[in-house]
Amino acid sequence: MNIVLIGIQGSGKGTLVENLKQKLKFSLISVGELLRGEVKKNTKLGKHIKQVQAAGNLVEIETVMAVIQKKLAQNENSNIVFDGFPRNSLQAEEFDKLLKLDLVIYLNLDKQTAITRLLNRLTCTNCGSVFNKTKVKNDLCPNCGGKLETRFDDTLEGINKRIEQFYIETYPLVKRYKKQKILAEVDASKTPNQILKDVMRAINEHNN
Repeated sequence: MNIVLIGIQGSGKGTLVENLKQKLKFSLISVGELLRGEVKKNTKLGKHIKQVQAAGNLVEIETVMAVIQKKLAQNENSNIVFDGFPRNSLQAEEFDKLLKLDLVIYLNLDKQTAITRLLNRLTCTNCGSVFNKTKVKNDLCPNCGGKLETRFDDTLEGINKRIEQFYIETYPLVKRYKKQKILAEVDASKTPNQILKDVMRAINEHNN
């Protein structure tokens, strides 16, 4: 079973992925995490990705597909949850060439709530966990003790640009997958636990 998570930046996809690890025997593939991994390694590809993201733009499909195909080649699990892919119609078409898509979960969140969350987001440089800066006592990750930092692209200008691109490029996929009758919409303004319950319900309903 192949599942895709779609949602505006700040809708909680990363947190949901972490929570799903405790519930499902799925391989969880975060395209954002794969791209950030290249940046962290400071490879030639990583330097290019950093430059594109710092400008608030989406990474080109050729780069994204290369990273995904590399990960799939290493994956042995037939059940996969994708976070951050596809992000536009062209990527959706390329995805269809790779795998059969079974379910798309759309995390629906309003723009202002998304902006507020992103401006307060801290990410662990070690394990990748995400926290709200108002809910942590220092700059150390509660999970692994790694350093918490604000992502270089989490500026107001960068956030607004990414949100604008989401509505232009990614949001049309909601209509695409709804037409295919594989879309499940979840209210992303809820707490992480409530979102997890709604997502698990959608997965179970699909399997039944």
